[in-house]
Amino acid sequence: MNKIIILIKTIVTRNKDKWFFSFPIFLQIFFQIITVNRLNAYDPPSGAEGLFFLGHPGSITSAESSAGSVVFHPSVYATVINPALVAELQRVSADLGYTALVQTKDGTDVGNAFYAGMLFPTRFGVFSGAAQGAFSSLRTMNFGNVLLARGGFARDVTERLNVGAALFGGGVFGDIFNDWALAVDAGFMYKLGKLGRLQDARYGIVLSNMGKTFVHNSEIFPAIFTPKAGFAANFLDKEKITAGFSANLSFPLFQNAVFNTGLQLLIANILIVSAGWDINIREALRGDGIHLPSFGIGARFTVGNFMNKQAWEGSDFTVSGAWRQIHDGIQLISAGASLNFGVRDNEAPVITIEEEG
Repeated sequence: MNKIIILIKTIVTRNKDKWFFSFPIFLQIFFQIITVNRLNAYDPPSGAEGLFFLGHPGSITSAESSAGSVVFHPSVYATVINPALVAELQRVSADLGYTALVQTKDGTDVGNAFYAGMLFPTRFGVFSGAAQGAFSSLRTMNFGNVLLARGGFARDVTERLNVGAALFGGGVFGDIFNDWALAVDAGFMYKLGKLGRLQDARYGIVLSNMGKTFVHNSEIFPAIFTPKAGFAANFLDKEKITAGFSANLSFPLFQNAVFNTGLQLLIANILIVSAGWDINIREALRGDGIHLPSFGIGARFTVGNFMNKQAWEGSDFTVSGAWRQIHDGIQLISAGASLNFGVRDNEAPVITIEEEG
């Protein structure tokens, strides 16, 4: 730990005249820290780092990073990835997701995961609340029954900078072990705008799991104090089609490295096609293999097209699904729905000055 503190002080001092939110400086810190620590000092169960991300198709495709989804339309579930992502949402929103964990190697067995959340914008900021769970007795993902509650707050500090934090807690209950968790995620997202030929460029930094997570046989999972750094941008932005990419690096306990990247395509502002890929260095070195690319599809609709009711005017919903195969032949098959109530205000207020007669 002393080596880490000295390393951070050295890098920060060397770059003290540079902008605080310099993305390369953060990456330099993270890469050098991961070099200082031995990878063999950390050995979590397979799939444990993604335990909190199983319940929704938004993360199954790796199309979302700490900087947000490629085509930036965050839903309530984005608070699990980076609490700051929802800071600019203006409508009450609801989000539901379900994932089946199907083990197809050496017989068939099934686990389940879910997510349910709501978001409430106010004049002070954006508040969110959610419940999520995962239930699995699969041979290589036998973590029992996990239930969590999550509450978050986000705010746009400037036109470019969003910040947020979320508190989560819950427990794991099963035949193998029982334990509890209570921790905080905190992060920010900074909008770079146009960057060369890239449009809507953004990056985000998150410090997640700051507190207590689950402990079994002296192994902590998901890892406490996990820094994450992500970048996302669009490389194609036409009238009927938008395409972009995202990348994310996380460093669980500074003793592992996880990289994921995603591609996303938005067609006619309705159809969303996603693909992603990730690699967990620790799991790859342990022989769990490299995951196959994942795929997802979604569609966005205006509720007024289906319901002729004034109370629903301007509301929209998105349905989505995703597939991913991870280690030991486990298939993740996920479906979700997001609903935004009311009309989004995209116009600045008009101020008029009346002359006194």
